Amino acid sequence: MPHLRYAQLRYLSLILTTWLAVFFLTRSALLIGHLGDANSGVVQLFGIYGIGVMYDVAFLLYAALPLTLYLVLCPRRLWEHPWHNGFMHTLLAISLFAMLFTAVAEWLFWDEFGVRFNFISVDYLVYSDEVINNILESYPIYPLLAFLALIAVVGTVLLRKATDAALQAPLLRWRDTWTTLAAILFAAVATTLAVGQDFPRGIGGNAYQRELASNGPFQFFAAFRNNELEYPQFYATLPKQEVAAQLRQEVSEPNARFIGTDSLDVRRMID
Repeated sequence: MPHLRYAQLRYLSLILTTWLAVFFLTRSALLIGHLGDANSGVVQLFGIYGIGVMYDVAFLLYAALPLTLYLVLCPRRLWEHPWHNGFMHTLLAISLFAMLFTAVAEWLFWDEFGVRFNFISVDYLVYSDEVINNILESYPIYPLLAFLALIAVVGTVLLRKATDAALQAPLLRWRDTWTTLAAILFAAVATTLAVGQDFPRGIGGNAYQRELASNGPFQFFAAFRNNELEYPQFYATLPKQEVAAQLRQEVSEPNARFIGTDSLDVRRMID
């Protein structure tokens, strides 16, 4: 890929590759923790990881848009300023911390609900005071955050050579800037048309396989946009005919007869 010889795209690819690695490890950890429930053979594993990559890339195409805009539109004079190099290393450290925080949050949410982020996690933002207090009482949050920060710093140090090599590469030529932006925007729009909250993860497999193939941050924003929760997945239900029989039994009276043919129709004629 000849375009990756440019500094902006090399730095962007470094961050995106790291995010993809964290998503892969998160998916693998969740799979190993629920291997029996997932009941996955070789074909199902290919589906989980293949569809999973689609969701990962779909999320990153949108999440990386602000960073992409900054990188490709950053003036040469600003890019070559001495403090800018340190800023980019700091940005990488913040990104690593965000990745790790997201992975841990996904693990804890999965441990409680057995799913990726959904509308329940959106509700957590609405009732943030109660949720935060509950989390602070249930988990050693501050030591955990400090540990994640330490890992992020160590990761930044380990990636220092790769980061410096990316930042010191030639800058994008101005005429290539708009081509790059157009390509990324096109990919983001195309992904929106191809990937949704329930497709392609809903093509087949059991509930665990579908959730493992998902991407937590993608599902979070999809749930926020759609504002819905799949009721049968989280609440006990009865067969339709059994519910209909119980309902008619509850409203039946000696002087009334049902006039509808539908078992759930409780309209009655009172004699």
